[in-house]
Amino acid sequence: MVLQIKPPAAKAFLLGLCCFSAQIGWASPFKDPVATDRWLEIDLYWFKQGEITPSVQQFWDRFQPLFAGVQGDRGVILNIGWTVGPVMEWSGNLDQRISLPTGKGQSRWVEQIGQLTGSTEERQRQAKARFAKTVILDRRSYDPWTYADVKLLTAALKAEAARRDLGGVKIGLMNYAWNHAYGEESAWSKRHPEAYTKVAFSRPNSFDFGPYLDPGARLHADPVRLGGLPDGIKEGLTVSSAYAAQWGSLSQALGLDAIMLRDSFGMPVPYQRGGPWGVVAPTPGIISKATTDAATLVREVKLANPAALVMMYSNASSAVSDWRANGMDLSTIAKQGYLDIWVDQTWAGAWNEVGLREETFWNYGPTNGWTYQLGFMLVHAAILADTKVRHYPLVETFDSWEGWDVIHTAPEKLRWAIWAYAHAAVKTPQGVKVPAGSYISWANQGDRLLDERDVQFLSDNINAAVSDASRIAEVVGPTLVYNREAMQWQADHATPEGDIAEWIDEQMASVAKWPVPILSATTLEWMPQVQSDLFIVQTPIHLAPERLGQLADAIKRGQPLALWGRARGGIDPALAQLAGLHEADPPTQGPVSKRRAATQAPDLVLNAPPTFEAFYHPARSLASAEARVLYTVEGSPALTLNQTAGKQVSVWNPPDLQYGQDMPLAQIWGNTGAPYALAAGALSELLKANSALHAASIDVQQTMSISAWRNKDGSWRILAANLEEGLRHDADHSRQATLMIPPSWQTTTWRDVWTGRTYPTQNGALRIELTQAASVLLESLPAPEGPALNR
Repeated sequence: MVLQIKPPAAKAFLLGLCCFSAQIGWASPFKDPVATDRWLEIDLYWFKQGEITPSVQQFWDRFQPLFAGVQGDRGVILNIGWTVGPVMEWSGNLDQRISLPTGKGQSRWVEQIGQLTGSTEERQRQAKARFAKTVILDRRSYDPWTYADVKLLTAALKAEAARRDLGGVKIGLMNYAWNHAYGEESAWSKRHPEAYTKVAFSRPNSFDFGPYLDPGARLHADPVRLGGLPDGIKEGLTVSSAYAAQWGSLSQALGLDAIMLRDSFGMPVPYQRGGPWGVVAPTPGIISKATTDAATLVREVKLANPAALVMMYSNASSAVSDWRANGMDLSTIAKQGYLDIWVDQTWAGAWNEVGLREETFWNYGPTNGWTYQLGFMLVHAAILADTKVRHYPLVETFDSWEGWDVIHTAPEKLRWAIWAYAHAAVKTPQGVKVPAGSYISWANQGDRLLDERDVQFLSDNINAAVSDASRIAEVVGPTLVYNREAMQWQADHATPEGDIAEWIDEQMASVAKWPVPILSATTLEWMPQVQSDLFIVQTPIHLAPERLGQLADAIKRGQPLALWGRARGGIDPALAQLAGLHEADPPTQGPVSKRRAATQAPDLVLNAPPTFEAFYHPARSLASAEARVLYTVEGSPALTLNQTAGKQVSVWNPPDLQYGQDMPLAQIWGNTGAPYALAAGALSELLKANSALHAASIDVQQTMSISAWRNKDGSWRILAANLEEGLRHDADHSRQATLMIPPSWQTTTWRDVWTGRTYPTQNGALRIELTQAASVLLESLPAPEGPALNR
């Protein structure tokens, strides 16, 4: 395909591509078969209605290498105008024209290559200049497609794939649940507004997507003949039943093999921790109905065409909030057996990278960024681990409607994401479980496709990452422990003020911005049967006697533990007392607000401010003499560490994470990352006491994402990246960390898989220095014969 770049951007764009290629260092194509699933998303508008065969050939010319060797499901998901309109308006007549938006809501596509440099103020000026440039691609509207055209396209994509030895490729359709396509309200939603429910809750500065398709809503009678409802819609028919009937008819008529239930299906409020009714779902009845409605939708859609796959999209926010805020119990839905695939929409760069959107510098959601998506993915993985649902991360590229372009502005961060999310592991009694595939979005931006270099970058990294993940023997570092019992109790006793700081994925993601190697999760039920350097237990409250006893015994025998939860109602008093902490009388309660905190252990974390602000409910706790207080909030201990009498336990009442638009992360947190850096310091102390991999020091000013694992051949891997935005505002974007390598690893030299550069250890210390937006994947090299140097 000829890339349409308008002067004067062409020269800079091509020069940037060359720099991009040199920066990444293209490896030879990955040859071996890969036991994984792979899906690619593309907008229907890219294909030419009058030239379906040439379009399909051009598509496969570009993307055949991405699917070659993939042994699991291979598929392409078409975006046919976003909304459910094309499904709900299907009459059964193939010659019917499809109602499609004009594309006027598309962003302006301008040249975006490479990182903005300098101080925050300087980068803001560069971002403004970036969007003052001439557009490189025009907005793209849809051709006048009919259903017969889409049927021809579907058949052609499959036939051409088979001709190229890619037989069995599946073609699917995606819908989201909003009533508009980037501002253009669909004709069907105007005809049936009763199908949509308005979100009653919104935060200051948060998204407002308008009404969402409510699967439990009941439709008014409509006599118009439809493909799946030949007698029209009967009065009172539920949205889920009508949608399923239409999908079943449409998919079989057009030869579609999958439906992707995208944004706001099942979880109405996307991109933030909150539901239609508030920060948490306010009553057990609301939660029960929301789960029942979502489960019914999934079941009816699957039964309408059992041969087709049912895929569902996360809401890009806390996995804990699926149930607690949006009322959707994913575990229940997964175990009913009708959901085939769950995709975590890990658009980390689209949320985290600065200066990629014309309307905002800080982007819409630093709290949905790189480490946050890892946290959400880990908890979803734990929730889904004992079900048949296949769990994927999303691999972002650029966007077919919005202006950002992560694959060209932050390629090394994207590379980190491909590897980190592919290795997001659940520790089960049967061993380590990792994601089953990848969902790549998007294939196009306007009329241009990902180019050959992009495809090679994606295929090389995804293939190598999933192949390596299949060889994991051990994931080191802390392990998140999902507490289903506490979440069930919260759902069964829900109130509008029912928050007990259960958001372990958000908390972990904030802490993991400092070099604490978190890459695994498990469940409380499995915890006694798996091994970890350190267990981080979500709100250990409302426990069965057996599990309460197991946690108490773990504290007594010195198993490194971190207990995270709100001081009041988030941690069982017996466990808190063993750890050296108890709530003071009388108990306190009240709303979250910005409160004054003070560091009590200035030697724990470098550059920790003596005082700082963070968002907290009021709390009054007391610490015993054996518990070291690390920081306080309004005089009450918020973080403690107990390493006396053989114990290795920390207790943390985490801050509440605020959500907001167009502001740096430090401002969202309060005014500094101090509480999270101090929590990272506590975890690092516990890892050090357990002779596990840990940072030599935690420094508030030096963020770095770290994860590590051992493969079955005995070799070790360390993945590190410089990811953060919005915590420092100076022009120095380099970051440094020193890791202490356990002597048992028996390695003295490391090599970066991507560049070949070697890193020696000195007295067991491995120093990693990363430039702006850089990442490394270090593999251990065999220790030389003779006296061990890594002591």
